[in-house]
Amino acid sequence: MSATASAQGYDKIGPTAHVTAYAWYQLGMPYGHLFATPEGAAMYWTFRGATEPAIRLFKFPSLLDYLEFRHRMFEAQLDLMLPDRVVELGAGLSRRGLTWVLDRGVRYTEVDLPHMSAAKRRMLEAAPGRVRRALSANELELRSTDILAPEFAAELAELVAGAERPVVISEGVLDYFDLDDRETLLRNVATGFRKAGVHGHYLTDLQRGDRERKVGPAARVLRQAIKLATGGQSPAKPFRDLEHLDRVFAHAGFDEGRELEPKRLRDREPRLFRLRSPTTIWLAKVDGR
Repeated sequence: MSATASAQGYDKIGPTAHVTAYAWYQLGMPYGHLFATPEGAAMYWTFRGATEPAIRLFKFPSLLDYLEFRHRMFEAQLDLMLPDRVVELGAGLSRRGLTWVLDRGVRYTEVDLPHMSAAKRRMLEAAPGRVRRALSANELELRSTDILAPEFAAELAELVAGAERPVVISEGVLDYFDLDDRETLLRNVATGFRKAGVHGHYLTDLQRGDRERKVGPAARVLRQAIKLATGGQSPAKPFRDLEHLDRVFAHAGFDEGRELEPKRLRDREPRLFRLRSPTTIWLAKVDGR
């Protein structure tokens, strides 16, 4: 894959970071207020305005429902796994890293584009003292690197080396890459775990064509609204079905993978009782030992 192709894949992700950060602020999630931006507010309300008529007409989940479902599924699963090391790819303006460092004492590395990491660093440097201390002590590390480059596998191996329960996360990222770039990213993550000799998990969200067809207009409205809210940037073609998804992950080097079911996580996050979404939350693992 060329450097140009890599850059084009990355460029699609930035605007959504502002939208999701504003959603966490709207939901009152811990530390969400630190990352709410005017850009995020504008795109968030544009998105809601574009989808509201269809939501009322067809009783679709709202934008906030979609985003909250995904985010709370991730949080509940992480709580269950008790990771001692987390690396988040395309972390954007998420409040999760700060939450896990300050409230759970877990070392956390966020990887993103240079301009996103720089913007987040400026926000954190203007935050209260304990936030700045976490940053200066490198408990929360902001790292800019190309996750699609072949060298990233070795870089990831260094980040997770020695961990007992390392987890790599990408939320709202994978679907913005085409299939070739997805396979490159997945191979880098699986290879990184193997190089480090650790038993590692990769937690991500993704869309499947078979599930989108079941919800019909809801999926089309969501894609068009994303395109409108982010200035023409919309998710790439989804995985075809569960079999296709499983095959792609296996080919990339994962030993197994499974879809997470909301009902199994509701005891940890009761709000999942009222949230619904066609999004698939996928947990894959590598036994690198």
